[in-house]
Amino acid sequence: MNGVGHIIASVLLVAGVALEVIAVLGVCVMRDVLDRLHYVGLAGFGALLVAVAILCASSFSLLGDKALLAGVLLVTAGPVLVHTTARSLRVRALGDWREDIEAHREEDGT
Repeated sequence: MNGVGHIIASVLLVAGVALEVIAVLGVCVMRDVLDRLHYVGLAGFGALLVAVAILCASSFSLLGDKALLAGVLLVTAGPVLVHTTARSLRVRALGDWREDIEAHREEDGT
């Protein structure tokens, strides 16, 4: 790896670790569970930056490909998991949202 590639990989690694630290601090500091979920989504982007740093350091080898795949998986699956968790928390706190729709339909006569 040349000097420029090493510098790029180091900058990406530092940025990814910084995002991970911010995400962990956000999860620890926030009081409400729904506020904590916002920082969980941020962790996926930190992991993607670390994966791109590994890819810059090792090129498209077996290690680089696996790191990139893991980073992309975390970025794409993270929002889905956050949304599912938030919906589960809402259902647990307020009940099923579909019951409200049926009640409104009965009121409107439709």
